[in-house]
Amino acid sequence: MTFHRTTAMLASLGLTAFGLAACGGEESADASPDNPVTINVTVSNATEPYVIPWLVAQDQGFFEKRGVIVDEIVPSKGGSTTVRNMLSGDLPIAEAGFTSVLESQEAGAPIAVVGGATRSVYGLDFYALASNEEVQTIEDIGVWAYTNPESVTQALTYMLPDAAGVDGDVERTASGGIGEGIALLESGDVDAAVVPPSVVGRNPDSFREVVSSADYIESFQQSVITATPEYVESHPGVIEAITGGYQDAVEWIAENPADAGALYADYSDVDPGIATQIVESAMSHNNWSAGLDADALETAVEAMRIAGFEGGSEYCNLFDLDHLPEGTSAELPAECD
Repeated sequence: MTFHRTTAMLASLGLTAFGLAACGGEESADASPDNPVTINVTVSNATEPYVIPWLVAQDQGFFEKRGVIVDEIVPSKGGSTTVRNMLSGDLPIAEAGFTSVLESQEAGAPIAVVGGATRSVYGLDFYALASNEEVQTIEDIGVWAYTNPESVTQALTYMLPDAAGVDGDVERTASGGIGEGIALLESGDVDAAVVPPSVVGRNPDSFREVVSSADYIESFQQSVITATPEYVESHPGVIEAITGGYQDAVEWIAENPADAGALYADYSDVDPGIATQIVESAMSHNNWSAGLDADALETAVEAMRIAGFEGGSEYCNLFDLDHLPEGTSAELPAECD
């Protein structure tokens, strides 16, 4: 990364190279079931399925029984915003896109990955307009829209055709965002774009799924649970309460998909039946886990490198796996050995 690019990334995170803001506000006690700590957490793209385990853990008291009350789940618009919220505000815990975490590390931001979260590409599926009868399968896509350069969605426009064995050249267009990608679909400038589950759920007759990304890519670490190294050191009990409560929620969702769907429907204004379908689809792709496994991480790093990430194995220094719940995986890629 050049000096100018590093400086720009630091600026976008609200940081400087000479003084990185601490997070979490005033120093507080560590987690205790007898005297719970109250915190807020921030979750990237919280209208989408990323938020479901957080809603469940909050509703079912899985965090509180370990000594943490999650008062608010603060949504953010994207991974960089999520990291910035964690680093410069009273939001000590964040679920952030792994892509943004890698970029933040390159920029010199103090950040630690303490657990997994979303480990599939479910929800990053490519849709055509329902009215476009010429685009029915992945072989029919001549022009793909992705959100931004060096994004996961850009990498997917290479990885998915390759995984499907699609021959011939295709075009790729950076839309600038999800809404902009939908606009390109509507104008006929692209054949397929990523449309999030909540948008499809509110407009089920407008779009037709052309590529279910998770059908082609089995595991992919989309997002991770993060904190600053300073907060992890001073509040190990909070970290353990969060990762443990998150994993409890994942297991509860598997047993109670309709109830989880109802929570998500109320939160995101999606029809309860469609919300339950979203939950069941996510579970079928092993979408959530507080643990980390090597395959999912390796695929995510591969995608980042396809999209332009030039970093080496220094990303391995991000991980602090000492606070994962018992029974979850704690595997890093071979290059981290």
